[in-house]
Amino acid sequence: MDLKIIGNTKDLRTGSHIIYAQMTIPDYLLLIGENYDEYGIQRRREKHRAYNRMKEDIKRGAVLPTITLAVNKHLVSDILVFINENKQEELKQRLETTGGFSILDGLQRTNILHEIKNEGHEFVEQQVLLLEFWVEPDIKHLIYRLIVLNAGQKPMSLRHQIELLFMTLAVKMKESIPGLDIYRETDSRRRSQSGQYPFERLVTSYQSFLWKTPELNKSNLIAQQMMEESVLDSSEESLNDTFNNFTYYLQKYTLIDEKSFEIYSDDPSKMNWLSLENVMNSFFSSITDFGINDERVERVNKSIDKLIVLLETGNEPDPLGLTIYYEIIQGIESRKINVGVATRKLLSAAFKEFFREEGDKSLSDCWRLEAQ
Repeated sequence: MDLKIIGNTKDLRTGSHIIYAQMTIPDYLLLIGENYDEYGIQRRREKHRAYNRMKEDIKRGAVLPTITLAVNKHLVSDILVFINENKQEELKQRLETTGGFSILDGLQRTNILHEIKNEGHEFVEQQVLLLEFWVEPDIKHLIYRLIVLNAGQKPMSLRHQIELLFMTLAVKMKESIPGLDIYRETDSRRRSQSGQYPFERLVTSYQSFLWKTPELNKSNLIAQQMMEESVLDSSEESLNDTFNNFTYYLQKYTLIDEKSFEIYSDDPSKMNWLSLENVMNSFFSSITDFGINDERVERVNKSIDKLIVLLETGNEPDPLGLTIYYEIIQGIESRKINVGVATRKLLSAAFKEFFREEGDKSLSDCWRLEAQ
């Protein structure tokens, strides 16, 4: 493997160190590894006409746009030292560490390069890739980089940027939240304990938290665009605070899940209720939709803490009111209305009523009150 450092700079907005480098395509594929997509869940392989054309152009020696990589946590401190002390050889060796990076921008190109290699194509040595390494120890700058600075690149959607964010931060989240287990839906795993959530479900939960709604696929394209722009217009500090707040409530949610898992252990449907996508999206969107000022945030926090205490005492056989909830859901007339939309509407309204009453009204009563 032979990486050539061609320069470095500093992003003046975030203070992040950036290293520019070149290497041959075979060396890049060796650097990123065969399991490069196991850094976390990535978006699915895109079926885009332009990619077929790109594949043929690459075979003919076309130069690809720069691929952006984030230096993973365990390498950041060493690399920063080598940059500051201008130790180019040591820096080069660290940047040649297989599996030390996450793809911020260039996953589809990497997929295509792997596909071409697996077809037996031999790349010529003169065909090199441009690489951009972001060396950033502060998570909030990567959040800003992923969600805002990539906003104009197509076909990267806001949803994919959030997926990349979670890919980068999954390890940190698992370290900071006891009992949290993030897995890939393609792992064919079944949830066997509390705190286990598919990566995709955490992505939609965070997106719901950002947009203040569990309805993530608006039929009105203008409304969809307005919601995306409201996020992209946010400052770095705002995005960082939002993510930290989401992590805080995810920690509370995981604790609620742990206590509920024990109480409802005899009923799998109730035991796994908190891992359902509709429930997660509605819960997290209800927090941001309801908690718009300090006084309301305090109500949310009191409600959640009271629910945790109720679960811990074990005095209530059905603290989440799931018997009533499922009776109401079964009464939805599927021939007249969309069951998914009606379910999310019930969940969101009931959670906000629970917050409004600071947890003094039982969830059973909230389900009854908000039933249509």
